[in-house]
Amino acid sequence: MPKWIQYFLLLLSLTGYILIGYHIERSDFLQIIGVYSSLFLIAFILQKYNTPDNFRVLLLSGILFRFCLIFSIPALSDDFYRFVWDGRIQHLGINPFDFTPAQFIKQHADPLLHKIFPYLNSPDYYSVYPQICQSIFKIASGIGGDSLYRTVVILKSAIFLSELGTILLLKKLLSARIKTNSLQLIYTLNPLVIIELSGNIHFEAFMILFMLLAVWLINNQRYISSAGALSLAIQAKLLPLIFIPLLFRQIGLKKTIKYAIVCLIITSVLSLLLLNSTERFAHFAESLRLYYGKFEFNGSIYLLFRSIGQGILAYNPIAVLSKIMFLFALSGMIWAYSKKFELLNGMFWLLIIYMAFSAVIHPWYLTPLVALSAFIRFRFALIWSAMIPLSYYTYSVIPYRENYWFTGIEYLIVIGFLIWELNNQESSQILT
Repeated sequence: MPKWIQYFLLLLSLTGYILIGYHIERSDFLQIIGVYSSLFLIAFILQKYNTPDNFRVLLLSGILFRFCLIFSIPALSDDFYRFVWDGRIQHLGINPFDFTPAQFIKQHADPLLHKIFPYLNSPDYYSVYPQICQSIFKIASGIGGDSLYRTVVILKSAIFLSELGTILLLKKLLSARIKTNSLQLIYTLNPLVIIELSGNIHFEAFMILFMLLAVWLINNQRYISSAGALSLAIQAKLLPLIFIPLLFRQIGLKKTIKYAIVCLIITSVLSLLLLNSTERFAHFAESLRLYYGKFEFNGSIYLLFRSIGQGILAYNPIAVLSKIMFLFALSGMIWAYSKKFELLNGMFWLLIIYMAFSAVIHPWYLTPLVALSAFIRFRFALIWSAMIPLSYYTYSVIPYRENYWFTGIEYLIVIGFLIWELNNQESSQILT
């Protein structure tokens, strides 16, 4: 590819990220899909014609795209308002697990809290964010002070720094395995990753960073440090707990038990910084229970079963169905633990199993899959990352309502591509 075409495509990408970061609202579905589709097409072309000569330019471009989003207010997600809320009340000396926002707003006249309260998407629920997230919220609030914008910029800066760490770890892990760094671009140039993490402030960024750090430390036989890193990943998102049994085949039963004990001790100690009473822990557990037993968005197998159940019962059976989906997911995970998966491969398939039976799959949930796709032969998760922006249709109508045609298209294409890959494994890029 001539360099002028490459630079032109990179300039178009930069324009797209600026548009989606600074000018497009979540309700503008056609604009979101138009820009997202263009960015994915350009990223595909750039990676297809990547050479050692232009690799560094593409890598730095991925970093630049992230940096240009630091100074925008997220438009595609309103979760950041809760991040600012939790940080602010900690700055005021209040534990975020003591009150729901709806309870607290009646007792306090803080101008910033009153400003952001109408934008909270779950004002009647206690916080559900673990310790490392809460610490970053508090630090951002302390620096940002009374300014919502400054606090958001600090949160985005933290995400940006974590992304730099992830890109570096991808280089180290890939270099150790296949003596090439080009697969870094799978993650570094992925539009979903750039927009949802650096653009919309989602803490999967820290989960990915510490998850990969834990693997790198294991590969270097630094097991205690790895257990600490995995505990930090758990404190960003609870999901990495499911990775621990994979270590049996990697480091043996005895070392895995020691690893698990260290990891759980560190996780527990960090949790006790805020969840230091039975009441606070109960509030946290209540929010988790409500999340996994009440909310639904862009599910796949769950949506199919729910439709069948609703047709038979004439009501939404989510309360029972969520428990059935949990049992299915647990059965799938036990199957994965029994297989001879290499660690990063095992992590990928565990996340696939978890998401296959989940009732809620937001776009940013796929970002760890994108990172792990650099280490496996299959590419269907990358197709999924390109299709899942269709779920943003939900926010283009009032009241919010999913379009199940779009959901069906999303999953039919992803499943179809997976079937094609399974039937053409020799054409997939196999890592050794």
